[in-house]
This record gives sequence, structure tokens and C-alpha cells, in this order.
Amino acid sequence: MKLKLLLFSIILFSLNLKSQTTMSGLDKGLAIGNMLVQGYIALKGNGKKPVDPNAKTVDSFCFKNKMDEKITIKFNGKIEDEEIKKEFVIQKDEKECTYNLPKGIYTYEVLLSSKDVYQKGEYKVSEETLMTINH
Repeated sequence: MKLKLLLFSIILFSLNLKSQTTMSGLDKGLAIGNMLVQGYIALKGNGKKPVDPNAKTVDSFCFKNKMDEKITIKFNGKIEDEEIKKEFVIQKDEKECTYNLPKGIYTYEVLLSSKDVYQKGEYKVSEETLMTINH
């Protein structure tokens, strides 16, 4: 289907170029190059894997630290009678991930290097996510 759409777009575009006599050779070359790139992107897709709604886990769940200091994140959940506890120490401008995390509702607590609680809450993990902690 994407290939048919790409071929149809190329045909329409080439007909449009023939009708425009004011385009220079460089403009035509740039326009064709841009269309080929867009066609490649359309054929390739956006790079993301399709999400399986029946999957019991997510491939990755990540935290990115945009604070001015290192942080500690305590991440806990009880999924199907299994207690899941994770703790991340994340340096400034870094990220940490956990992989194959069971889907469910988790509580999190963000601690500053002084051990003060900066933020806490709940998060429903249902797909691959990057959670950014900002100041």
C-alpha cells in the first residue's frame, strides 16, 4: 500500500514539474530529492515498533534527570501478587532504564541528594516511556 502511494505521489509530482516552467534545474532537483526522502520515510515508517496491546510487559521504562544534581528514584508496584521494587540513582543529564517491566500501576518517589522528597506520585505503565524529571 505504501509503495502504491509513493508511486502515485511520484507520478503526480512529475506531472506538476512539467506544468511549472519557472522552476530552475536546482529547484527541481531539490524538490525531487525532498520527495524521495519523504517517500523513504513513508516506506520505512516512523521507526517505532507497533505496541502489542496484549503484551504483559513494556520493553523499557526510563527516567531522565534534568535537575541540577543527582537524584534517586524509588519505583514500586504490586503486579499480580508480585512485589516489584526498583531504585535508580541518576546523575545530572543522564538517564536510567528498566527493561521488560510488567504493565501496571507503580508509585514513584524522587529524592534529591539531600534525601528530601522532591516529587512523588503514581504512574500507570502501559507502554514504553521516558519520564523526564525537571526542576
